[in-house]
Amino acid sequence: MNVLIIGKNVQVAWELQQTCPSHITAHAYGRNEINITNPQSIERVIKQLNPAVIINASAYTAVDQAESEQDEAYLINATAVELLAKTATKHRVRLLHISTDFVFDGSKNTPYTVDDKTNPINVYGASKLAGEQAIKANSPVNSAIVRTSWVYSSHGNNFVKTMLRLMSEKEQLNVVSDQIGCPTNATGLAKYLWQLAEQDSLEAV
Repeated sequence: MNVLIIGKNVQVAWELQQTCPSHITAHAYGRNEINITNPQSIERVIKQLNPAVIINASAYTAVDQAESEQDEAYLINATAVELLAKTATKHRVRLLHISTDFVFDGSKNTPYTVDDKTNPINVYGASKLAGEQAIKANSPVNSAIVRTSWVYSSHGNNFVKTMLRLMSEKEQLNVVSDQIGCPTNATGLAKYLWQLAEQDSLEAV
């Protein structure tokens, strides 16, 4: 089974390549191999690889910068996702899309569930929610949206590695205390995505 991983160098995509089951052939593509904002580029790659599954690990993730780069955030997190969803449906390809807990407003005092009402409070969250809605509208069957938070791994930059580095350099650290999150190990997330990739059917929920 061929699987196209989009977002070649990000943490989750890297872990997907490390944990790929032996009976699956993974093709990890970055911006040099596929332009997900261009429908012709997506078509070309799908026809070339004939994947059974697309795992979209790419995203515009500069949360603060998104406030001043709204067009870029929506282009990658919403418009490109819509193009992927439409093309996946056209070619009957399973689509797995990685989203975020930023689609919520953070006011809940208990863990969020799939059925909780979304209410993003910044451009990043709103653009990711728009991507989710695009999948539900254009690829409601045989697709899945996986929301994550605070992803960390030994590869790339992340909060855990930053804290470990700072603790080795400084005697005292100053960090915000008004944020609550659930750190997600990228290796475990990758293994879960491979399980989803091999399920018989999916529904975008």
